[in-house]
Amino acid sequence: MYLPPEIENPVTGERIEFDESASNDERLVWDETRPAKLDPPPIHYHPDTEERFEVRAGRLIVERDGEKHTVRAGEEVVIPPGTPHVSYTESETAHFRREVTPPGHWREALTARFAAVHAVGELSGVTGLLQTVLLAQTYPDVVVPAQPPRSLQRVLFPVLAAIGRAAGLKSPHPYPHNEFDDQDGNRPTMPP
Repeated sequence: MYLPPEIENPVTGERIEFDESASNDERLVWDETRPAKLDPPPIHYHPDTEERFEVRAGRLIVERDGEKHTVRAGEEVVIPPGTPHVSYTESETAHFRREVTPPGHWREALTARFAAVHAVGELSGVTGLLQTVLLAQTYPDVVVPAQPPRSLQRVLFPVLAAIGRAAGLKSPHPYPHNEFDDQDGNRPTMPP
């Protein structure tokens, strides 16, 4: 799978730049920009991963345990594994650093999510639901929706995934190569 150093959601304008120097087998680190007033994703949890948000500029809203927390520049919040939560913006764009421990398949899952938007458009409506189910099935160790209950997901998601595949959807979609990438998907570095 092609894993570019930067990815962008062409619909929402969200951008992620992976920090190769800070990432390793124990953690994945990236800088993220999330524009203002995006609809929040569904409440979800990460089965085995701790997630850390450190806001650099703007405000990020993080809801967990039924409480809404506004995280401002210079502040951070840590989400333990298995904790239902959601993060989103309200009136201003948020620039933040995000770290997940352990990294698992996070980079692949994030890249696949943005690649799906490049391939099928906004992940909303029936197409969005089916594509999201395919992504959840491909990366079950990364993200799990908090609802419906996991027991129902185990029955329902395979059926929805089959419908999605029959409709021509797939997971993962390849992330489009940038015009500046070389044949292996790497961006050439400028000479000193």
